[in-house]
Amino acid sequence: MRERRKRLSRLSGLTFLAGALLSAPVSAAPERVMSLNLCTDQLAMTLAEPEQLISVSFLARESDLSMLHEKAQDFPVNRGLAEEVFLEKPDLVVTGTYSLHNTTALLKRLGFRVEEFSFVQTLDTIPGEIRRMGALLGQEARAEKLADDFSRELDAIAKSQCDIRPTMIAYDQNGVALGSGTLADSVMQAAGFANLAADLGLVGVAPFPLEQVIAARPDVIVTSASEGTPTLGEHVPRHPAIAALPDTRIGAFVPAGAWSCGSPAVIEAVRALASLRAEIAPCPQDATQ
Repeated sequence: MRERRKRLSRLSGLTFLAGALLSAPVSAAPERVMSLNLCTDQLAMTLAEPEQLISVSFLARESDLSMLHEKAQDFPVNRGLAEEVFLEKPDLVVTGTYSLHNTTALLKRLGFRVEEFSFVQTLDTIPGEIRRMGALLGQEARAEKLADDFSRELDAIAKSQCDIRPTMIAYDQNGVALGSGTLADSVMQAAGFANLAADLGLVGVAPFPLEQVIAARPDVIVTSASEGTPTLGEHVPRHPAIAALPDTRIGAFVPAGAWSCGSPAVIEAVRALASLRAEIAPCPQDATQ
């Protein structure tokens, strides 16, 4: 009898423990979130509740880099310093793997919850980044819809393409060309262009010989879209020999900041280039059916 009572007691204890675990509340969404990186800024501003995000990086307000620069005016800004985070005491810090490493390591040692996002280089990884940020912020439903919409639009643009692929080369603000393995290369391909720099062997970002550009005669040269301050990305294609190419279109065809980061806003770059591609080299009517 005594042994039976012990077994019943143990069973009751296990039942109580199981009930407690099942009824335990799911971890609440963070109430105070700081973003220390331009790219996490874009995701966080898109998905977070306004009162949930307490600070974004100062770069979020730069119109040349951030598609959400106007929205960023509503948030306090930071410069990615550990001291700023320590004073604010956020529940969650989101940043990039290429941000200040000393800051990230120090914050982790101090016990702050820090989530790092890698620099996205291809369009197909963006939906996953959207969902991850949504899960961190407790905004899963919003993130799922955004990720699905993004994927559906990319699929629709891909179905509108054909084998006619005009050539393009793009320069960023520092005057370097954007080769294979970059987000810009992924955007160009999705929009139906062949990236001249990538086709000629450029990997990542690097200076690209003007002689090769002149010899290749690309259909389009994309300059950096800056507002106000001139950049090398605008200056390079103004070389007289390039400007004299008779059939090459030169201009800032991509909205400023649209392909700075792997955020939902990069779809604006795909739309803009897909529209340009349809204008300069339309597919036969039956090619996309």
